[in-house]
This record gives sequence, structure tokens and C-alpha cells, in this order.
Amino acid sequence: MTFNDQDRQALYETWMSYKAKARITQIEMAKKLEISHLSFSRCIHGDAVLNSRFVFAFCQAMSVEPNKILPSLRDREQVEQDVLVTSKVIVDGAIEAVHYEGSTVIIEYRKPLAPSASTALERVS
Repeated sequence: MTFNDQDRQALYETWMSYKAKARITQIEMAKKLEISHLSFSRCIHGDAVLNSRFVFAFCQAMSVEPNKILPSLRDREQVEQDVLVTSKVIVDGAIEAVHYEGSTVIIEYRKPLAPSASTALERVS
């Protein structure tokens, strides 16, 4: 996944807000993320490429959902809201007709009836 300048700006703004509320420094956050202060600074200020590992770890450390703050993930999520779903049904008989009404699928099929117990007794006698 590649992140763009809009993502970096959104991440930076989220960081600035979080930093003020949590009273945390870049050095402390870098330690939380187990990276150097220099690496952290480069990622935040645009001197390094944002990679998924950093972005998701950073968002987790700030307790924010990346798809809520990063424009590219929000756009991607909106595009992927509809999915194609396939359902398979096994029927015990021969299908004669299939149709639908709204979101209900109706399958008409002919099922052979098992001989009843009384019919089986009549045949024996």
C-alpha cells in the first residue's frame, strides 16, 4: 500500500492533536514504535516514505483507526463496500423452476415421496 501527501498531512494533524492531549514527545512515541527518533521525524515530516508497518503501528499507538483518518484508505473503503456473494443450495429432488421476488430466491423442485408405512404393509399382505 502506498500513501500520498494527503495521508501524510492527515497523519501529521492527528499526531499533533494526540501529542497535545497525551502530552507525549516525538522521542517517547518513537520508543513506543521501537524506531529511532530520526526515523520517526522523517516519516512525520515527509523526508521518508510512509510504509504500512509504520502507519498502522503509529495509528494503533494513538488508538485511531487508519481508515477513519487517512484519505486513501477512506476512499478505498468506500469503493469496496459492495461485494459479490455466492450461495449454493442442494435440494433433494429435481429442480423445475427458479425465480426471485425482491431478495428472496424461490426454488421449486419435485421430491419423490417415500412410501408410507401403511402402504408398505399393504404390499406385504
